[in-house]
Amino acid sequence: MRITGKLLGGFGEKTCNRKMKWEMVMTHTARRSFCTNMYLRGIPTPTIMAISGHRTEKNFYKYIKADGMEHAIMMKKMLIKN
Repeated sequence: MRITGKLLGGFGEKTCNRKMKWEMVMTHTARRSFCTNMYLRGIPTPTIMAISGHRTEKNFYKYIKADGMEHAIMMKKMLIKN
């Protein structure tokens, strides 16, 4: 279980809601995870973009959550593969 807090009305009033983790996962979360995971597996960017609906690579790269280390690991895999 996870507890989330929310400020109400800008008056510093707080409420806590208890929610199961799966209740907080939205379609956007799944879409971003899919894009990031497929990118890290080495699936070509145009293929992922065709499925996810991204129109430009610039927006796609802003969207995925891959840090510098993940990019380095992916590069290593691609070099070993070739």
